[in-house]
Amino acid sequence: MAEEMDPKFIEDSLGAIGGVFGEANLHNVWVEANKTAVPAASAFNKRLMVVGKYKMLSLKKGTFGKSVELEFHLYSITEINYQDDETVVIKYQVEVGEQQQHLGITVKASLEKIQQLILAIRTSYRQITCGFSEENMFKLNYPPEKLLPFSTPLVMSAASGYIDTYIAHSYFYKTISTLDYIRYIQALDSNETSELDYTHSPGNDPTSEISFNLFTAITSLRHNTFFKSLNLAGLPHANKQSFQPIANGLVKNPSNRVQMIDFSKNTITYPVMVTLCDCFSKLQHGLVSLDLSKCNLQPKAISILFESFERNFGMSLALKYLNLSYNKMGDIGSQALAGWMSKIKGFHSLQNLVLSNCALNFQIMGPPLRVLDVPRLNLSGNRIDREASKTLGSQVFDSVTTLTDLNLSECYLNAQSLEDIFVAFNRNRKIAHFTINLSRNSLGAGEASILSKSISGCRYLEALDISHNKLNCRSLMELINAIKNIDRFNLHELNIGNNYFTVGPEGDQLCGLIAQFITNFPTVRTLNLQGGRYPLGKSLFPLLETLVKNQSLREIDISDNGLTDASASIVGEMLRYNNTLHYLNLDSNQFGLSGWTSIAQPLLFDINRTLNHMIFSKTLSKAYTSTEIQNFSLHQAFNTLSKEKRSQLIQLFLKMQDKLAENRFEASLDLNSYVSEYATRVGYVVPTSADVVPLVPVPDHLSALPLPPSPMPENSVLNKSLQSTHLHDGADKKLATGNQGLVSSTASTGSVNGNSNNSNNNNILPPSSVGVDLNKQTHSNNDSLANGINNNNNTTTSAAPPALLPTQSSDWQPDENSEFEIEQVETGSSSYVNYESSEEEITNSEHESSDDKKRKKKSKNNFQNEAEVI
Repeated sequence: MAEEMDPKFIEDSLGAIGGVFGEANLHNVWVEANKTAVPAASAFNKRLMVVGKYKMLSLKKGTFGKSVELEFHLYSITEINYQDDETVVIKYQVEVGEQQQHLGITVKASLEKIQQLILAIRTSYRQITCGFSEENMFKLNYPPEKLLPFSTPLVMSAASGYIDTYIAHSYFYKTISTLDYIRYIQALDSNETSELDYTHSPGNDPTSEISFNLFTAITSLRHNTFFKSLNLAGLPHANKQSFQPIANGLVKNPSNRVQMIDFSKNTITYPVMVTLCDCFSKLQHGLVSLDLSKCNLQPKAISILFESFERNFGMSLALKYLNLSYNKMGDIGSQALAGWMSKIKGFHSLQNLVLSNCALNFQIMGPPLRVLDVPRLNLSGNRIDREASKTLGSQVFDSVTTLTDLNLSECYLNAQSLEDIFVAFNRNRKIAHFTINLSRNSLGAGEASILSKSISGCRYLEALDISHNKLNCRSLMELINAIKNIDRFNLHELNIGNNYFTVGPEGDQLCGLIAQFITNFPTVRTLNLQGGRYPLGKSLFPLLETLVKNQSLREIDISDNGLTDASASIVGEMLRYNNTLHYLNLDSNQFGLSGWTSIAQPLLFDINRTLNHMIFSKTLSKAYTSTEIQNFSLHQAFNTLSKEKRSQLIQLFLKMQDKLAENRFEASLDLNSYVSEYATRVGYVVPTSADVVPLVPVPDHLSALPLPPSPMPENSVLNKSLQSTHLHDGADKKLATGNQGLVSSTASTGSVNGNSNNSNNNNILPPSSVGVDLNKQTHSNNDSLANGINNNNNTTTSAAPPALLPTQSSDWQPDENSEFEIEQVETGSSSYVNYESSEEEITNSEHESSDDKKRKKKSKNNFQNEAEVI
């Protein structure tokens, strides 16, 4: 009877056919049907039911031609109910305006046709629901013994089925799937990379012609079990609709593996922060890394963040990296952070705490920092006055034992502050092997004298950065002489670049002292003498001559020092004989074509095979972009270079790059070769686990603490949706125990995605590129409990994702009526949390209208009145 319907009309009704994104006419059958979910209703008509990859159609053929009677996405199906052998009811929901309407269609046909139809639906459905939890699947109330087994094993698309899910979501939202994004996911999967970094994904620019819809891509992740790291840092179109689906998915998907989250460089408003904090408080596994830097978080947002950490100690105790830089913490945020740190002392996993430019109150933070004792601590950009330095010195630095890396850059330190800090370090005999960054503090002669007197007591100091200060050559010589006397000398790196250097006798003395210093102390591997506004120029000659025979230094930066061709010949001679230097920065100097030719010769003729990195990127860019290559030297000036000479210079740079690449390749073959610290320097690399990070066992004293109240209103849409997970769990347990006569003893039998036999676990075949054993990996959709007849369960579920908000392009804008928007607390609600905040903080909220503020203020007053009565 299928011949009665034109195949071309069927394909046209389905939409685009074939290809990566196209639909397919997978199954069609003529039945008797009506557009209600009431089997007893009359007016059954002949209809052609069509099952595609992503949607289902009901086609009719009448006197006036052919037409589509019904069309709905497979995600919209909520139930398939058995009535008798020849009757089945398919219920689904569609969005009309802002309301969800529950509709259905009753189908009558022979048992064989019904069985084939249900099999076709289940086959398409399981392909686009890999990893979906049971509560998000439709209810299949059909006798297990009447279900047909799958004819082929499940072959998941890349990233544990994510690509099929993404395309299905695009059909659901009627957005465009992009091939570049899919190829990016496939590349990650083929390389077994589970870090999804949207900053590297093609099409992340909303103005690009190949841009993808970020909301669709992120919402598709809500059931994914492949990715363990999400990076949405600094995306131009990341807003509240990016974070809320992630928060919802992380909580409702117990099988998710996400352990690293980077939302930095995005504006996160307070309502969105409430959603994220509710997610953190309900996570069922540990979080290893969290980066919320430069998110414009206000003190009350910081406060609820750490309250969520305290509501879920099992999650927060697993944190190894926490970055809250460039957010306004103030007293409220500092108090919240201090409270959390005080509670987790001795039980945390934190290795790196980054609190740069946070307006910290060190009077509050001092004691907790001591008990936390984190190895890597970044306090840069926070003002440390005399009172703060006394607190840090007497309560933190004199007693910490695990500190290895301290960043106090741009902290407005003065001589007295430095004295407090370094006197504390001298008292601390337990600290060892640590580095300290004092750059950009406007340190001068007075501070240099204090450092010279106290730095010798810093045992095992491994790296010192005093760059970008106001230290002259005399002060620097005083410091270097003091560094020589450090107890248990183990200095590896010294950075004194961008200070007040001078060309002349003092500069000559400084460079001579440094040459003697690196010769007498071979532990020094890295030296930075970047010139900047005050270059050393010819004063560097004694140091360069020393490097010809030096066998200990590995890295040196002499960029931006006004070096001319006369210096180039010494550099070339150094490269000819030095076989230990791996990194050399010569950028932004004044070498001409002849000078660069002299420097290049040891590399081009394979005399030097150890130099792996030579930095000249700014010089090369000038050679490409400027028709004039100026030497800026008084005694030898190139007014212009001809086109031929400019091409010769560019080719010289390219040849040097090739030779350096050859050297790096040869070094990579030697496991004992030195790895450049400057060239390969990246931020703290968070150690991750291939498996899900479990919740850390919570000590008894923390379990006994009263839980902080949740800022999520109890009547909010999101809170209800998150709580529905537990409701479904309870309903499923009742179903499994209350209908034992109708439910098979094998959980997978008769399930939405399972087979009617007991061997369906062997009928799932992931692609070879995935390499995942699905028998060991949790996929609730393959062992659903709702596998029998159930006419008493009124709970309806579907795989339908949250509603897509209106958009004007492939990008989308914030909408106050989002399904996930946080509803304001009704007057008198006891769930409101009283957070004191300044008028400035309240004004900064982007989501509060004047009516909202009045209602919020009224609710706050009612809450306070209730508290007084209690």
